[in-house]
Amino acid sequence: MDQLAERYGTALFELAMEENQVNEWQKQAKVIQVTLTPDMNKFFVAEQITKEEKKEVLIKAFKDVLSPRMLDFVCLLVDHHRFTQVHSILTSFNSSCNQSKNIKEGFVYSARPLTENQIHEIEEVMSKKTSFQCELINRIDARLISGFKVVIDNEVVDTSMKNRIMNMKRELLKGAR
Repeated sequence: MDQLAERYGTALFELAMEENQVNEWQKQAKVIQVTLTPDMNKFFVAEQITKEEKKEVLIKAFKDVLSPRMLDFVCLLVDHHRFTQVHSILTSFNSSCNQSKNIKEGFVYSARPLTENQIHEIEEVMSKKTSFQCELINRIDARLISGFKVVIDNEVVDTSMKNRIMNMKRELLKGAR
């Protein structure tokens, strides 16, 4: 993540702390990230569209779901030509929020998309194992064949078929010596 995104994310987090709005703004940040697709960046970088028009679109889209301060922040990104980094900025903000709440972030890799229920079950198991609340994002890696691999900080829990095959191969090679 680049330094600029981190600075904006940190500034938003500090403001959320000052206003005692960390939980609420974190929910709103997730709404923004889910709603705004990377394809929409084309609209926000188009020079023939004015800043005012871009902000008007954002206000219409988010006025009922974002607090005035969060909406101001999103518009500020347009004013400073930083809107294309909104996902990185909000990812940085989310990381700061989670860190302040002792939540560990990580990834669960699987050959196919996991359901929300499956992700939640894995988060619960990892939370018990690490003594921290865990928040996982599902990433697809078809090379795993089946099962999953969880990566949190430097800890890896790999129950994938690929890992089992590699372990079997190692054991067979040891026996062949």
